[in-house]
Amino acid sequence: MTAEAAAEVIERLADAVHLSGAWSGHSLRRGFATAARAAGHDPLEIARAGGWADGSRVLARYMADVDRVKNSPLVGIGL
Repeated sequence: MTAEAAAEVIERLADAVHLSGAWSGHSLRRGFATAARAAGHDPLEIARAGGWADGSRVLARYMADVDRVKNSPLVGIGL
């Protein structure tokens, strides 16, 4: 499946269930990266599996978002 075809499927599905916002094939790619990091996978392996260049600043931001939530002092205190 091409990136364009994936984007078209995502856009149609989002429209069908009345999701607001802009949805694209990129949503799947970012979702993969954040879910993989949340599951504890190594950022380098995530980068290679998702096709990001080594040292990608975009991927680093995704990882930082996940790590910030995962490492928050609010985690595990029942709030």
